[in-house]
Amino acid sequence: MSPSEPLPVPSEAIGAPARDLGAGDLVFANRLITLELVLPNVTHEINNALQVIGGLGEILATRPGISDDVAQKLQRIHGQSVRCSGLLRELLGYARRDEASPVTDVARSLDRALNLRRYHLARARVTVHVEPLSDGTHLARMDSQHFEQVVVNLVLNAEQALMGRPDPVIRLTYGRDGGQLVLQVSDNGPGIDQAREGDYFAPFMTTRDGAVGLGLTASRALANAAGGALRFTAPSSVELRVPAK
Repeated sequence: MSPSEPLPVPSEAIGAPARDLGAGDLVFANRLITLELVLPNVTHEINNALQVIGGLGEILATRPGISDDVAQKLQRIHGQSVRCSGLLRELLGYARRDEASPVTDVARSLDRALNLRRYHLARARVTVHVEPLSDGTHLARMDSQHFEQVVVNLVLNAEQALMGRPDPVIRLTYGRDGGQLVLQVSDNGPGIDQAREGDYFAPFMTTRDGAVGLGLTASRALANAAGGALRFTAPSSVELRVPAK
């Protein structure tokens, strides 16, 4: 499936109660589409500025006559500039619609996806555990951008479910089960009513103010398009299964 093609709506979502969209929701959706168009230019300009800042910091750190303390701080400026440039590249890669690799290195994609939420997770004091269930490289037959989009959606859902709860924890475990790559995303939040599981995958279904309610819908559609599946295995646990390589 091409990223530009419409995503299929899960059959169990048809007829499920969906929230009516207000003017604010439509404005927000339009803003996201516009953001895709302006993001490449903005990231290019920011990256140019970071290159200057980091480069000057590295040059100044090697000048004779400066103290070790100042040299260390300048090297830190250079290092943080390089780190920010890398994060901008990941953000731009996540936002673009170009075809990515049809095979996903799961560990690398999980790291890239979590980088996009790392600041918010740290501010909310959410502990994140990423645990491979076996050694070696785990590969999935799924577009890497689509895989990362699913991970971001699932982590964001878990993060929002944990708001205000003590000692919030998100756990991501992954491994191979026969010919499938299995990723489990769970949290210690209140969970859902599994008797209404189909409702949660319905388009525009949300229980939170300010949310559009497309994360789980899009995630299941992307899983289905890759020949896999997405489902709740417990009130606070979602399982992604896609063909393994």
